[in-house]
Amino acid sequence: MGLIFKRWRPRAELRPSGGSAAGAAVKIEWLGTAGHVVRTATTTLLIDPFLSRPGFARLLLGRLRPLARDEGRLPTRVDAVLCGHSHFDHLLDAPEIARRTGAVLVGSASTCAFGRATGLAEAQLAEVPPEGRTLSIGDCEIRFVPSLHGRLLLGRVPFPGVVAAPPTLPARMWHYRMGGAYGVLIKAPGATIYHNGSADLIDAELAGVRADVLLVGLAGRKATRDYLGRLTAALQPGLIVPTHHDSFFAPLSRGVHLLPGIDLDGFTSEARRVAPAATIVTPDYFESLAVPAGDARGAQLLA
Repeated sequence: MGLIFKRWRPRAELRPSGGSAAGAAVKIEWLGTAGHVVRTATTTLLIDPFLSRPGFARLLLGRLRPLARDEGRLPTRVDAVLCGHSHFDHLLDAPEIARRTGAVLVGSASTCAFGRATGLAEAQLAEVPPEGRTLSIGDCEIRFVPSLHGRLLLGRVPFPGVVAAPPTLPARMWHYRMGGAYGVLIKAPGATIYHNGSADLIDAELAGVRADVLLVGLAGRKATRDYLGRLTAALQPGLIVPTHHDSFFAPLSRGVHLLPGIDLDGFTSEARRVAPAATIVTPDYFESLAVPAGDARGAQLLA
């Protein structure tokens, strides 16, 4: 693993610590890849949870079974599972988590097709059309903002297309078609979060959108013109947190290894240039970041 993917440990200056859960408007926990837990006083949301992380042999030759390993890290109560698009590294575990917890699965028609294949009732599915959707879950307003997927393979989006009917499960990696890409805007009491799980955007869709916290996917960011500058100019975040920069082909217990081409130092320098007033925090797996109400720049990792 280490010979292929560089081991990474967060730099101390990007890890403000000593935060208090009691004073936080929201708490955000990184699950690896583009996955996050967002907790408010009354509501628990999962975004793109992916804990199975099958290895290369399974990806290339086998069928993918959800939650083959979860390392006991999932919340016991979940109100909604939100999927920004339907590739396996965003969707694989989501329908099964919704089935086990009774949460609502929210995402594109392709996401909902996998939900039906998992046995979810229609009442547990909230389909997002191509033009996006706004809905309320607990004390949060959630808006799916039409977006684009980053170009990763020879300038192309991997596994494009939609899944129109419930697929046969377990499915193979390439059965998880993108199904449309969305940014996820969460308006919680005291803080607004924007999750951009893939490294591209549609500028016009972000007109008038602001977010205190930007969870910004890095995989493929260099293929998108002025990606971070355009995102931060639109959203004006006070807190920037990188995501989807880790290799997701081994158990989370192995620690964070970087995907090829990821330059976190370069990302940090760019973020400081395009958003000089923002705080940058780089959590490790399963660390909780406490975001205070009113000024996300004061976010700290929980002690």
